Amino acid sequence: MINFISNLPRELRSGGFSAMNVTAYATLSKCEPVNYVGPINPPPSYRKKMWSKLHRLIGSQGSFAFFSEQRLQSIAAEVHSKCQDGARLDFFHGFTPWISTRPKRPYVAWSDCTFHDYLDIYHPREQFRHDDLERIEQAEAEWLRKADHVVFTSDWAVGRAVRQYSLDADRVTSVGIFGEVNLPSRDTYAGGQEFVFVSTNFVAKGGPVVLTAFHEVRRSHPEASLVIVGDPVESEIKPGVRCTGFLRKEVPSEYQQFRQILAGARAVVSATRSDICPLLFVEAGYFGCPVISNRRFAIPEIVDHGRTGFLLDRPQDPRLLARAMCQMLELGDEYTRMREAAWLKTRTIHSRERFEARLRSCLGLGTTPEKTEFVSSK
Repeated sequence: MINFISNLPRELRSGGFSAMNVTAYATLSKCEPVNYVGPINPPPSYRKKMWSKLHRLIGSQGSFAFFSEQRLQSIAAEVHSKCQDGARLDFFHGFTPWISTRPKRPYVAWSDCTFHDYLDIYHPREQFRHDDLERIEQAEAEWLRKADHVVFTSDWAVGRAVRQYSLDADRVTSVGIFGEVNLPSRDTYAGGQEFVFVSTNFVAKGGPVVLTAFHEVRRSHPEASLVIVGDPVESEIKPGVRCTGFLRKEVPSEYQQFRQILAGARAVVSATRSDICPLLFVEAGYFGCPVISNRRFAIPEIVDHGRTGFLLDRPQDPRLLARAMCQMLELGDEYTRMREAAWLKTRTIHSRERFEARLRSCLGLGTTPEKTEFVSSK
């Protein structure tokens, strides 16, 4: 038996991290009995959270209340009370919430990145006390060094964790990612000029930049359009732009609408500064849809510049983003080859089957995946 410890509900799959949680649990369950320990997610202390926020608002430094010592100890107590003593392995979804646990058996942990990288990507480090961040990072490094295996979703995160936390490289692995949609049987793109922007946080994911770039694109390509999926847009929407709101994969009609959007898109466009390895880019590739995004983090592991999309050094510059979007519209035969390459790469490297095989392999639950035949998009 395996204890699967998570801070997420077992069936939640609306976001990338939750989709990975669902699939990891399902993968392990195919091999042996699994005890789902979760969701374990006690709220942080309201007083500590507000005190920290007040300090940051007045220009001082606060503590990282979400991972206070008190909350970490509370999490650890709940984990120990719910784990099955007879299990042979503890599997932790994520890292930082569990760093105060002291597993009684071998354990494996996986995540997108370390707390060190998470903080630098999503928060201004200077707003928090150095000693408090050091407390969390040192505890996480020590906890990961004691794990039997540490699993990441990208080679980018593996290399950084080994260097930052002095981990044993032989016990750190990347299993990659997959898309949380069923693979279509063929590419049904019919020549449309619609771009797609998807986010759960319009501003943080670069939505305003994409809108500005798109309005510039319309000057030379008046037939181009943009569909915004996800976080509602508060600013005025101009001609050529439509918003769907959130499309939940758990709702069949919304899931089907999401598939139709990807199938008919010229390209997915993103000016994100905080996505490490977006599942959306894999899902777009399943439909043969290229991607325009940035060259940071693990995105180059998903998108090959000039082959399956365009990667920019400064995607937050709307002029550069608009130029890439125009180029995508103006490609001829090269665009067809780009779709074929995106279709093939996501199926041979980022399919759910390949992901599951890699995960089983690193846990000793199966063999390395067999070679997958190339599948034509036609």
